[in-house]
Amino acid sequence: MKTAANVSIDFTYPNSINTILGFDSSFYGGSTSEKYTSRNDIDILSVNSIYVNCDLITNSYVNGVAAPVIYSFFPNVAPGYKVVERPHNLIYLPVNKTFINNVTVWLTDQNGNILNFKGQISIRFCLRKMR
Repeated sequence: MKTAANVSIDFTYPNSINTILGFDSSFYGGSTSEKYTSRNDIDILSVNSIYVNCDLITNSYVNGVAAPVIYSFFPNVAPGYKVVERPHNLIYLPVNKTFINNVTVWLTDQNGNILNFKGQISIRFCLRKMR
């Protein structure tokens, strides 16, 4: 970050963007032009993987731990753009119900945090009867 002479930036306010940019809660700038480098990692793209979770499946694992993840992918578009993702190699997992009267699906990031797409999402599942 570079400040112009006689320009100060106050990152001490609550809910400041300093943590997103990697800066400590402090004042930056002064009477001369200054250049600052953050000591922490920038946290602009915190989602590395999107996990599609579904309460119908079994035998799914993430890093060796059982999890209801039916599919995962990296969002390959810039923030704010439409994500279109289609699995290439379908893997059918066992269903844990004999009668399906409802299905719960939720999306999480790689840390298990629920992602909110504000209702602007479509998911299609393919069920196949096993012999």
